[in-house]
Amino acid sequence: VINASQVQEYADLGVGSYLNAPFLRPKDNRVNWNTTEYRDTISKIQAMHTKSGLKIPMLYGLDSVHGANYVQRAVIFPHSINTGATFNATIARMGGLYTGRDTKAAGIPWVFGPMMEPARHKHWSRIYESFNEDPMVVSVLSSAFIQGMQSQKVGACVKHLIAYSNPIDGNDRSNVNASSYELLNYYVPPFKAAVDVGVLSVMGSYIALNGIPVAANELTSKDLLRHDLGFKGMLVSDYGEMYLLRRDHKIVTTDLDAVDLSLNKTSYDMSMTPWDTSFIKWGKQLLAQKRLTTDRLKESVTRILKLKLQLDLWNDPVPGADVAALVGDAASRAAALAAAQESIVLLKNQDNILPLAADAPNKLFLTGPSMDDVGYLCGGWSLYWQGTSGNDMFPNGISIRKAVESAVGGNGSTIPFVSGVEMESGNVTSPENFAKAKAYATAAAYTIVALGERTYAEDGGNKDPQALPAGFTTYVEALAATGTKIILVLTEGRPRLLGKLPKLASAVLWAGLPCELGGQAIADVLFGKVNPSGKMPYTYPQTDSFVNLASPYYMRNGTHCISNVYNNVSECPTEYYYGEGLSYTTFEYSGMALSDKSMTYAAGKANALTVSVSVKNSGAVAGQETVLLFMTPPQTRPTAETKLLKKYKKIWLAPGESLVVKFELRPEDWGYYSNEIGAGLAKSVPSGTYTVFFKGNTDCVSTPTNSLCQPFEWIMTGSGVLPKEELSRAKSASTGLALSMLAVFVACCLW
Repeated sequence: VINASQVQEYADLGVGSYLNAPFLRPKDNRVNWNTTEYRDTISKIQAMHTKSGLKIPMLYGLDSVHGANYVQRAVIFPHSINTGATFNATIARMGGLYTGRDTKAAGIPWVFGPMMEPARHKHWSRIYESFNEDPMVVSVLSSAFIQGMQSQKVGACVKHLIAYSNPIDGNDRSNVNASSYELLNYYVPPFKAAVDVGVLSVMGSYIALNGIPVAANELTSKDLLRHDLGFKGMLVSDYGEMYLLRRDHKIVTTDLDAVDLSLNKTSYDMSMTPWDTSFIKWGKQLLAQKRLTTDRLKESVTRILKLKLQLDLWNDPVPGADVAALVGDAASRAAALAAAQESIVLLKNQDNILPLAADAPNKLFLTGPSMDDVGYLCGGWSLYWQGTSGNDMFPNGISIRKAVESAVGGNGSTIPFVSGVEMESGNVTSPENFAKAKAYATAAAYTIVALGERTYAEDGGNKDPQALPAGFTTYVEALAATGTKIILVLTEGRPRLLGKLPKLASAVLWAGLPCELGGQAIADVLFGKVNPSGKMPYTYPQTDSFVNLASPYYMRNGTHCISNVYNNVSECPTEYYYGEGLSYTTFEYSGMALSDKSMTYAAGKANALTVSVSVKNSGAVAGQETVLLFMTPPQTRPTAETKLLKKYKKIWLAPGESLVVKFELRPEDWGYYSNEIGAGLAKSVPSGTYTVFFKGNTDCVSTPTNSLCQPFEWIMTGSGVLPKEELSRAKSASTGLALSMLAVFVACCLW
């Protein structure tokens, strides 16, 4: 239902965009709208906009974070952090393709995603929206996702400009401090990759960066985004971001001044202000007072109209009629299942108890709050903003319990199940169920325990402690004491501290948030239908010290963290290292070789360095292996980085098969951005000894003679800086339209 008079008012005002999901929470057993309901509503809105005033179609946007998660019956894909565990760009591209297709099927041509931030602070409640801890991997996977989405003629909107993932206290929306080096080398590369593949729009962020709110930060939106990265597309604020200059950052006293400061300091084009149209009022007032120039206005109007033209909204204001019937089809289900299967990480497999044998049903007990709950496999941004628990509202979903029962259903047995403990508190569900669980465990050879986190999104996850509830450990200890072997399945959006749980378990699977097809994927791994190939997409800390939660893998050496600011060393015990992951087979690395042991950059040229290694599947089953190539820079580099992932390849090998994997590296691969922001991107490549090595846990410092470590000498002549990348300040061409208003989001006319 729409409020027609309100929509007409917005059309007459020239409102440029709408943002709306019909249900914030479960209501009358409804789960969002189907494609017909979305399309009917948007058609009515577009009809009013294209017949009023300037007759410009509005742009409808939606947070389709992992699949079209607000469109009824659309398959909800694993979250991005699971895609990051696959290290597979094809998986990422297909995720983007089906997210775009199914969102467009609802008549919506614009998606707020993907998120570009590397997974940095491990308490941050948006870790699961990130693709990986490593900037290069985020660049590869996010750009593939964008290409998949935009192949469907749906505009991606990458977020959040910039460094949003490293809040000083770990809480979402808290401020961030970062040096120019950190910004350029850890946070900029994914955005650069997005611009390079033609992303259509970018979103800002709530935070203050180095004390200056992004909504009023000339350095980030003009100098960095427009000049250094050459982005010519549309820049939109985050939800109510400009008004936070008064309400949160308190650097202005009125909303008028907030809009004034933001528009004149930044290159923002559109204000996401869903609760009213005051942005238009303030814009007109600023024009009348000559505090905002028509030239500045035309810059933004041009970029907004360009985006609408790129999405063909004049010819097709409600796109996607040709794909509306495909929502929830077998192809999207297969793609989501493949993504989930490939994302599961096997972290422990004592005595090779996995995969489970065919006669396992008579020896199993299933328990844990995630065992029979699809919602807990999906997390936030699933049907509703904060997500929801349960099974019934996920039409494409199958719980772990049901998938395990199906996997062994040939003999008609029913496997004992008790949820056991509550997800949020960790308390046992009842004394009777606790006694029943211990009895079932006593009779079972294997007890599969699935547990993790409640659902949350954004700052809704701030309140949770880093450690999982103590009751989880108490419960699992009681089960393990019966003699049953514990198989632990972790369903979580960020690395919650595990305490004794890994030691109590004989096998550990990290499942992340694999969503609707996750139960099937987990069962496939447990019973060996799928050989696990996922690798940990982030460092998993063992303690909650500030430095341990905030330090990425490239600031670690073994169990120590190295401060980039103070250059001191702290104890940082790690539960699982970045890139860790086992298989049901074994892969042997040998014969590492470099094409050169010494290289010189002269007359603007240098040869490529070829690095090769032989990988053999020495086990009895076929499997996939992600070959990770790291490099340690010389001490002449102005940071304390211990290693950086430079290249990777995912390979498939049959039992006994070998493959020589080759990588080609060029100076820009081991250089670093050394320019000042706004001066154009330029990389320094200092002379010195660089060490190349394979595998995330290889220690070339303590064991320099390790066969997987190879040093080479690099001699850089001249200034030590590679030629600047040819990126010029984006220039907007006038469309000849003299508009007296700016585009603004609204979301208040639908219910």
